[in-house]
This record gives sequence, C-alpha cells and structure tokens, in this order.
Amino acid sequence: MAESERRGRILPVDDPLLEQVYVELARSPWHDSESLAAATGLTRGAVRKVLDRLLEMGAAEAATGVPLQAAVRPPGAVSAEWVSRMEEQVLLSHRAVECLTQQYLAARGAGNGATVRSVPAEELLRLFVVGQDNCRSSVRGIAAPPFAQAVGANDERQIAAMDRGVAYRTIYAADALKLPAVRASMRRTLARGEEGRFIARTPMKLVIFDDDLALVPAASSNRSSESLVIARSALLDGFISLFETVWEMAMPLGGEGEVGVDLGDQERELLCLMAAGSTDLRIARHFGVSPRTVERRIRAVLDRLGATSRFQAGALAARRGWL
Repeated sequence: MAESERRGRILPVDDPLLEQVYVELARSPWHDSESLAAATGLTRGAVRKVLDRLLEMGAAEAATGVPLQAAVRPPGAVSAEWVSRMEEQVLLSHRAVECLTQQYLAARGAGNGATVRSVPAEELLRLFVVGQDNCRSSVRGIAAPPFAQAVGANDERQIAAMDRGVAYRTIYAADALKLPAVRASMRRTLARGEEGRFIARTPMKLVIFDDDLALVPAASSNRSSESLVIARSALLDGFISLFETVWEMAMPLGGEGEVGVDLGDQERELLCLMAAGSTDLRIARHFGVSPRTVERRIRAVLDRLGATSRFQAGALAARRGWL
C-alpha cells in the first residue's frame, strides 16, 4: 500500500506490513494465500506470518467459508479498542502532570518563580495575543469548551500569523464540534493552512508558542479562575510531549477530500453532531425533525461510509475532508 494512501493508523502497532495485509483483507475477504501474496508483494510465507500476528493481536479471527480460514475484524472495532486504551493513558498522564505541577508550584512559592506562574483570565488572554504576534514558527493548541473569548474572535490574528509562516496545529475536542460557531471558525482557519484534528476526549486546554511558552487555561469558564503560564523548563517539555501524544491519537480534519463528493449543509451538520457524540434526540431537536427521521438519516450516512458507529462515521468523514 502506498504511503499516500495511509490516512492514520488502524492497528495498535506501527507496522506497515501488518497494516498492508489487514487493509487488503478488509477490502477483499476472499483472498487465498497466493492471491494475497500477489496483491501485497509479499511471499506466501511472509503473508502467513503476518496473518498469524493479526490473529494473535485480535485484529483477525478464525472463520469458516473463506480460503484463509481467517477474517479481519471490522476496522471500527479494531481501532476503537486501542484508541480507547490510548485515550485512557493520556488522561492518566495528564493527571500525573497536573499533580506534579501543583507540587512544583508549592515548592516555588505557589508559582512566583520565573518558570511557572498563575495568572487571571484577563492576563491569559493578553498573553495569548502577544504570544501569537511574537511567535516565530509554530503554535500548538488543544481547544475545548468552555472558551474564554467569543469563538472566531481570534481568526484574523491567526490567519495573519499563518500568512507570515507560522504553522498552527490544533486538536479540537469532539464537544466543540457541536457548536456551529466553532465549526465555522474551524473551516476558515483550516482553509488558510491550519492543520486540525479532533478527538473524543481532550485531557486539558493548552496553547504552546514555539518551544518557549505554554498557556494552560483554567478548565472552568469562571473569569476569577487562575490559569498557568509555563516558560522554558522540563515541565514545558512535558506539556509538549503530551500535545504530541494526543496529536498522534487524534483524527485528521480536512485536507484529504474525496473527488466527486458533494455533501449538503445538513449532511455536514449531521456528521459533525455524530462525531461529537450527540444523541438522536439532540440531533432531532437541532434539525426540528422526529427521532425516527434522524435514525434513517444516520443509517444512510453509516451505510455510505461503511461505518459501524456514529463516532467512526464522523472520523471517516473528517479524514476525507468532508467536515
């Protein structure tokens, strides 16, 4: 399988051969050893070894009625299991970072040192503006509600920064996709060069400017809540590593659209709501239709994408650039 055809990992290990054989069997379950070897460019012995590994890791299972006596499990089931495990690990890592941060602050007089300090919401917003205006190469962010300022208020500043060569990478919480203003802002910035991904659960809200400074907004929308500003340090390195880990887990948004696909506005809205995990009743209220009508529309979208769940359908649509 050509690298350009790979749109994120499906299997829990980064092994191109495993992924290649898995994808081929997902597309054509009637392969025998000879035809599968021809399709993948591997020897029959290598194909057998790879298939045995797929069976061991649970990505395939014994099956009668097919030449190989084995069939791969649905992609949604395979990926959902390992993504869920990784999400849990990231959340555990975040709790460990949060606990260590509190100890770090306590040891330095509650953040009065130069490396870490706590600031009110107004100061954090000012630093967010200054950080973008002075950024040299990259801005990395994890965006999740509640938002400290009106959604879209920062779009022009971000676009100006991208126009001068600053690379933006943003991970959006799935809950954010429920908000029309977030979707509109996201489409504007993605169209101008932002790299965007989304994930079911985000461990925190975070902005990192270059490798120099991180802003950690308070989880609450309470303007009296204190947020953290972290300068260059081992702690900042930890937050950078956390961002990169979540980025690898997250689903791509845009950039890989399919030719000839023309979705209406309501279909795009439906996919966004599905990806965000909205219930049938909430979607029905959003569109002003009955839950039964929503069920029919969702089934049609699932069938069109070959998906087995709402979140998977949203993820597949996002990977194809439909959102």
